[in-house]
Amino acid sequence: MKGETASRLESGVWDLLEGFQALSSALASHKSVAEISETALWFALELTKSSIAFIGLVDEAGSPDRVFSKAADGSASMPQDEIERLFVAAAASSSPVTYFGPNPAFRSYCGQQLVAGGQVVGMMGVASSTGYTAVQQRAFAVLAHQAAAALSIGQLNERRQQMVDTLVNLRGDIDRLEKKKLIAEERAKAAERVERAHEASVATLLAISRHARSGHSTGDFYRRLTASIAELVASRKVLFWQLRDDGTLAAIPGGHGVNDDFVSQLHPVPCDRERDDAASRVVFGDYIFRATGNDDTQDFLHALDSLNVNNAIAVPWRAGEQRLGLVAAYDSRRPEGFSREDAWVLQKAGLAAGLVWQLKYADTDLKKTTDRLQKVDTARQMLLKNVSTAVDKARKRFAGELHDDALQKLTAAELSLQRLHEPGADHSVLLSETEDLLAQTEEALRRLLFEVRPPALEIPGGFEDTIHDRLAMVRSLTGAEVEAEIELPDDVSYEFKSTIFRQVAEAVTNIEKHAAATAVKVVLKPDERAVYGMITDNGRGFVISEREHLPGHLGLLALHERSLLAGGWTRIESEPGRGTKVEFWIPID
Repeated sequence: MKGETASRLESGVWDLLEGFQALSSALASHKSVAEISETALWFALELTKSSIAFIGLVDEAGSPDRVFSKAADGSASMPQDEIERLFVAAAASSSPVTYFGPNPAFRSYCGQQLVAGGQVVGMMGVASSTGYTAVQQRAFAVLAHQAAAALSIGQLNERRQQMVDTLVNLRGDIDRLEKKKLIAEERAKAAERVERAHEASVATLLAISRHARSGHSTGDFYRRLTASIAELVASRKVLFWQLRDDGTLAAIPGGHGVNDDFVSQLHPVPCDRERDDAASRVVFGDYIFRATGNDDTQDFLHALDSLNVNNAIAVPWRAGEQRLGLVAAYDSRRPEGFSREDAWVLQKAGLAAGLVWQLKYADTDLKKTTDRLQKVDTARQMLLKNVSTAVDKARKRFAGELHDDALQKLTAAELSLQRLHEPGADHSVLLSETEDLLAQTEEALRRLLFEVRPPALEIPGGFEDTIHDRLAMVRSLTGAEVEAEIELPDDVSYEFKSTIFRQVAEAVTNIEKHAAATAVKVVLKPDERAVYGMITDNGRGFVISEREHLPGHLGLLALHERSLLAGGWTRIESEPGRGTKVEFWIPID
């Protein structure tokens, strides 16, 4: 019996040792605290045949940190107050502590401090309904010591990983701070460059303003302006290139560092919106062009060769949406060449110079307008001087036409009717003559009223019809062939329509009365914001210098005065035997 008992005891010890060896191997294979706790709890349940096992860890300050638990059947749980009671009991002793609780399912408790390296890392406990033997308690204590060592190593691993993560994050923060520092430095440098460029742009605008008000010629303006730009962008040569009507860029005389004779020898550069060369992209695509003698591109490099320079920069020269050309600087005095700030200064110079260009051309247009207004004022004054005479003559003319034409025909018709009472009068012949005279009288009165105020002028679309009706009268009165090329705007004021009609009527009336023409041509067509007219005939003609002594000269004078008063002009060409040509140009009000 003793030998059999010893044999069973030895076998149990060996099983226990193998279990601890398996536990050691399992714990050594894990790194995280959670995995170590899970394995230790499973071994505790197997070793002590408990219903539930749990581990409570503390932090470096001894405060509760984490709790892990595991039940044998997967559903058992221990009340929190009983866990806390066992924690307190275990913390008071370094040996396994057992006691009995009120819960029948967990009647017997066993707890053990987890100590590693002389430091308490937590507490491990088990509970069951049957209690624990001395062997189970001792085995549990050994298990707790192994678990404590493994958990301590796991905590160290976690702290080390935390330190590694912290160092990685710290390194990332340092990198971000360094990046922010670099960005801040770049921004500071950029702000400094922008400030310098802004100061240079202001200086450019001031220089342009000063030169524009100096009153010098255009060539002198560009000479002074390019000198100021050259100083601001540190270049040896500056030129303005103007876009010409033939689609080429030509250098403007007055450039800095380049004499006018040399500029005149520079060949114009083709430039068009559809082209893809550098000059066209600068002018029409707002492209900033920079080139050096070492570039592979051939665009614009002929200018470098022609000017004998090493580098160049070019920007658009504009006036609003109008493309004027480009402004270019050559041969930078800085070792690094031209910069973006230089391009900014050139852009401001180009825009401001474009406005000055518009101002100078506007000034030229203003002078032309002033001259025209002076002529109009002269014509108005002349018209005021002659208005009384003109009105009197117009009344006499109206009365004369009534007397010489309509009234005479009415008198003849009256005499014809009186002859009806004479003995032997042929009534049918006399009545026919009277009807013809009355019809002629009606036509004369209608023509006279038509010239005084054509009714169709006020009707939409009646402008051209009124002109055609008047030309039809010319055919019927003179028998001449009348050719008409008429294209007139209808959306103009009645006063403008009346002015054009009276110019045409005055010219064709002179043809009817004095020319004896067989062919008449009338041309009326739009000319920008004006109407151009030309009336020609192949009649008698006259000497222009003697027109004041000719019958009907008042009508020719009215042609001139009417056009001048409207802000336009009239030209009359004629020679005896070679017909007459009347031209006029009247702006649309």
